Amino acid sequence: MSEEKKPVICPVCGKKAKTGTAIDCARHMFGTGDKAHRDWVNAQGLSFIDLLIEQATTPGNKSYEILAEVIEKAQK
Repeated sequence: MSEEKKPVICPVCGKKAKTGTAIDCARHMFGTGDKAHRDWVNAQGLSFIDLLIEQATTPGNKSYEILAEVIEKAQK
């Protein structure tokens, strides 16, 4: 029997991202981009603006993956 995963909830606003995955939550945080979401990311030791620039200028989802890992740790 497999354990069902709980949906990931935004640690800032409490919203469940589309699929409930940490990657979608990261997309939500970048997409929202308001002060509260930026401040949370920065408080985790990351730079919201640097991650956003990297995501926009580099192929792949590296910034989403980095933020998703931090979000998953915050959920625990």
